Amino acid sequence: MKRKKASILILTLWVLSFLSVFAIGLSRNVSSQLHFASHLQDRLRMYYLAYAGIERAIVELNADEGLGYDSLNEEWAEFEEMPLGAGYISLYIKDEAGKININKAPLSILKSMLENIGEVKPEEAADIANAIVDWRDIDVIVSPGGAEDDYYGHLQAPYPCKNGELQIPEEILLVKGMTPLIFSKIAGIITVHSEGKVNVNTADEQVLHALGLSSGLAEQIVEFRRGADEIDGTEDDNVFKTPAEIRNIGPLFTKESEEINHVISSNALSVKSNVFRIFSSGIFKKGNRDLQNNIICVVQRFAGKPSRMLYWHEE
Repeated sequence: MKRKKASILILTLWVLSFLSVFAIGLSRNVSSQLHFASHLQDRLRMYYLAYAGIERAIVELNADEGLGYDSLNEEWAEFEEMPLGAGYISLYIKDEAGKININKAPLSILKSMLENIGEVKPEEAADIANAIVDWRDIDVIVSPGGAEDDYYGHLQAPYPCKNGELQIPEEILLVKGMTPLIFSKIAGIITVHSEGKVNVNTADEQVLHALGLSSGLAEQIVEFRRGADEIDGTEDDNVFKTPAEIRNIGPLFTKESEEINHVISSNALSVKSNVFRIFSSGIFKKGNRDLQNNIICVVQRFAGKPSRMLYWHEE
């Protein structure tokens, strides 16, 4: 009888041990699933906060569309932080026409950009500029110093010449003569999305210098734009209503007048934009941590029509 009771006791202990192990495993699994579900919920909250920022930016851009110019003292150019629910949105917009479009820039501007900003010697700059033109044009004619399929096909790791527009700025690294060092110097001033002309109201000193203006003249234009308080985006900013108005920035030397006239006559400048890059972050506070989701997109607006999304990237 005692043996039977002992056996039942041992069996009971084994069952309890098994149930304990099962309960611990189940608890850990449930805890893991709950943690995963909470993580997904947080990600969704951050995403929709960032997405709401994109929608807010598009509304702001469309409300501004009726003006005949775009400048840094307009509401769309202001950095915003907006509380929304349990989180907030961090939002700012940049004008893509404040950069040089490497799909549309003429050979002379590509060469000037490579010399003035890329710090490339004139002869090498001319070759790379011609190679960029060969890369994006649809013909198979090799420009002086440029390259088509014959060059790229004989590389150690061959690939064809694009013969079409670049889809992302980094694609320019595939072009003959372009190096990571040169690209690192010009990356911040190039785009593949703008309509082609550079907005003189939003371009910075580097972009204006890349167009062929001397660094001193580019600086003078930006300083004039800032107005008396010398700060971008304030009420006293001087706004150019036409590209020709950059002649009115003050006394100019003969060489500076020639540079301005050359840029204006080349039809490289504008005062209005329709393509903008939006940076939106959805930030959700959890305990003492800030959880964040970022969306970067490029939109093109149209008068009286819905905006078109040209680029979308989530981080």
